[in-house]
Amino acid sequence: MTVGVAISNLPQQQRERLPLATQRARDKLASLTVDASAGSLIRASQKARTAAQRVVWLQRAASARAKPMEAVSACRNGCSHCCHIPVTISRTEAELIGTAVRRSPARPAHAIELAKLRTPEDLHDAQAALQAATPVGEPCPFLADGACSIYAHRPLACRMLLNLDDDDLLCRLVPGESVPVPYADATTLKALSLMAQPNAAFADIREFFPPS
Repeated sequence: MTVGVAISNLPQQQRERLPLATQRARDKLASLTVDASAGSLIRASQKARTAAQRVVWLQRAASARAKPMEAVSACRNGCSHCCHIPVTISRTEAELIGTAVRRSPARPAHAIELAKLRTPEDLHDAQAALQAATPVGEPCPFLADGACSIYAHRPLACRMLLNLDDDDLLCRLVPGESVPVPYADATTLKALSLMAQPNAAFADIREFFPPS
């Protein structure tokens, strides 16, 4: 489970909710049985020959890992909060999406080139700069009528964006602020994704698919 720490500018109701939401998320995770298929899907990704194949297996692993959490999450059909926050994807994922929608990904203006990074600190700083370049509240280019139009092909990050609180209070956008939401922890899968495509470029999905 991951949350942010800067909360001083948030509405009082959200500030007061955060500790309770964090504990709720811990309790829910402790009560769940992990989907055993996630491990086999991860192992399949490690045996795949191409970056695209590895990414597809990891996306399936993310869906399997998220499945038990869906029943206890606050996420419901019609909520598009996660479609209005920064979502970092790889060039490989962008190409998979592009194939599905028959559209070539653009060259992003702001991107992380993994091959040029030397330390974990470099990666952390690059990710922070990348997210800062995408204003919170800007809709995903694939949001249509309040729903994801590429759901079957959605990126790995989107598959783990599950709010483990009891309602959508912390999902309500605050202009100019990033509200900490007790999302499912995707750290391991994200690390595996980085290792699966060491020469990839990463950018926000909106950079790869800007408005036509």
